[in-house]
Amino acid sequence: MKCRLLCVALLLAGLSACAHIAPRWISNGPRATEQGVHFSFYAPTAMRVQIAGSWPENNWAQGDASAGEADIGLMTDDNNDGLWEIVVPLPPGRHQYVFWVDENTWQLDPGNTEEVPGGPAQTASLIVVVVREGEYQLR
Repeated sequence: MKCRLLCVALLLAGLSACAHIAPRWISNGPRATEQGVHFSFYAPTAMRVQIAGSWPENNWAQGDASAGEADIGLMTDDNNDGLWEIVVPLPPGRHQYVFWVDENTWQLDPGNTEEVPGGPAQTASLIVVVVREGEYQLR
């Protein structure tokens, strides 16, 4: 928690240290779309960001019976603004996730206050997906 507060203070001061941790006003958290759940993570200094989650196809960025696939959950920053994004067609249910920054740092979603024990970082962000009348919703 102290690290998060320090990093937010540094970001507000315009310094780039700890820039991979986005304040909540930059990271809005996951949102439902027609294609699935849209995740975003602000990491302007990152070279690579992946989402690692508890759903079978991801299996914490290891894939489903993956044979060394390195791009599971790979997010993109198409316009180089530091906002990494991915849409994942998740099934209904509870899903845990974290962001894997530059293949060496696990980060919770600063835009989602729901956290539970679990995952590779011992704590994970949590979403609950509901599909009603063919439409994704998050609780």
